[in-house]
Amino acid sequence: MITKTCIASGLNTSFLPGSDMIALAQVLDTYETYDMSHVEITSRRLDVIMGGRIIEERAKAAEDVLAGRKINYVLHADHAINLMNLPDLEVHRATAAASVELCRRYGMTSMVMHSGNAPKDVWAESRDKLLEIEREELKRLGDLAAEAGVQIAVENLIADPSGNRVESGADPRPLAEQIAAVNHPAIGGCLDFGHAFLSAPVLGFDFVDAIAEFSSQVWHLHLHDNFGIPDRKTNGDEGSRISLGIGDLHLPMGWGTIPWRELLSKMDYRKGTYAMIELRGRYREVEDKVATTARVFADYWNGDVSLDDALAAAQSPEKM
Repeated sequence: MITKTCIASGLNTSFLPGSDMIALAQVLDTYETYDMSHVEITSRRLDVIMGGRIIEERAKAAEDVLAGRKINYVLHADHAINLMNLPDLEVHRATAAASVELCRRYGMTSMVMHSGNAPKDVWAESRDKLLEIEREELKRLGDLAAEAGVQIAVENLIADPSGNRVESGADPRPLAEQIAAVNHPAIGGCLDFGHAFLSAPVLGFDFVDAIAEFSSQVWHLHLHDNFGIPDRKTNGDEGSRISLGIGDLHLPMGWGTIPWRELLSKMDYRKGTYAMIELRGRYREVEDKVATTARVFADYWNGDVSLDDALAAAQSPEKM
């Protein structure tokens, strides 16, 4: 049996209100009617983990909603987990471990977590130490994940335009090096196309070349679009940011200016990659089409459809 490059595709649940299992059930009811195999469950919308420990009553309520459906699940661990946060490392470690345990219970085989970050001055003084600690923590977490049948995907984040904070994985190439240095069979990368597109003008790297280099470490994708304009926090309203094309908009593929044609053929992912999209909730009216686009992109990387067919699936809003 040949293992495909992309084995799954689907949408996420980051737009849900926190702690609302009824809303989660309604969304999953809808998602089961779409052209998708998996849903990326957003941990911070469940309130199942509190203070680094699993709340069993909440975990059972979530299990009741997730169980018995024809779709499968992956997990986005809490966005705030930061294995470079040394003052609070114990609770970050515990929250990451509890997230792996949730994956085991719910049959989730991929878990996304964020790469580490630190204040600029802390990074300048302790860069090597922070990277070493993150590697050791990822190895420990990888052991737990391997026992649970979970592959962990470490995600590239967005460079801070102000320079006040250092996102260690904002340039995908150093993140690829960090994952290679961890050298654990349960630890790979999550490639967020939109994050890299916003980081490139801030850090001055070539967007296409950098993510092509990272792609060999990747087995989880966040497919979404934007205009590559860093958010310098001058517009507090999301609608204004959309009008101006600023920041991490999480648009459907083809709605922004990411050069998908140039990118698609240069990606070289690990076998067993999940092609997921984090779609902003305000675009839910087209989420069925977005789910199909993610699936077609996966089909392209599997060699099942042509490049032109994949690009045709990513429609700009004025062409829909």
